[in-house]
Amino acid sequence: MHDASKQPAVNSAIAAAVVTLAGIVLSGPVSLALVTALHPQPPWTGPDAFARAYHPIQTLPYFTGFLLVGGSLYLIAALQTLAGAANRARATAALGFAAAFAALIFFNYVVQTTFVPALARSRSPEAASLIAAFSLSNPQALGWALEMWGYAVLGVATWLVAPVLSDHGRPGRIAAALFVANGPVSIAGALLTALSPGWVMTPAGFGLFAAWNLLMLAMVALVIAAFRRPRQRGDAGAGAMARAARSA
Repeated sequence: MHDASKQPAVNSAIAAAVVTLAGIVLSGPVSLALVTALHPQPPWTGPDAFARAYHPIQTLPYFTGFLLVGGSLYLIAALQTLAGAANRARATAALGFAAAFAALIFFNYVVQTTFVPALARSRSPEAASLIAAFSLSNPQALGWALEMWGYAVLGVATWLVAPVLSDHGRPGRIAAALFVANGPVSIAGALLTALSPGWVMTPAGFGLFAAWNLLMLAMVALVIAAFRRPRQRGDAGAGAMARAARSA
């Protein structure tokens, strides 16, 4: 059973995992399916073609991505609060890395939802170079550097905070192993982007994107399972004690 004094942090961890789960699903398969069905952006051939094909619904993955970013930061903060003395330094460092991740990705998504659409609507000649530099439709844009290194920093955060989950039953131990695995996987993606800009739009890049989404789904689902099970056992135990007291 959880220490009652830590129950607010446990509740926060569950809430953060739910928000992150919603962000993964909405910003990934749901948004991509809607954009593909309604107004897909064709493969990148240049900023002029991008501007002609632009539609506001193409920003949906980034708007819903704010849930993923905010939920991830909230989750790391909750886990840092739950860290014992032995893991406190690691968890606090994880929170610092999570804040850096949020700053990078929030900036990138603000650019994608606000700055790039304004450039596309303007259709001005001077906007073309900025669209090419920032739009994630361009596989070699600055936006992809921000995206991949931002999530690499999140990978460092999950790697560092993983031991906090190890004391929460089998789901917690599996979640901890996946939190660790997310570190090298995310860092490898960033390094590949540095070595070969544009690889994210190749079949290998799409495959890693799908695998990472599945990894993140498993991570947050196991966090929910790890923190809900003890509370449910505790509630059941309290109910049994109350029934025993009434019968006595």
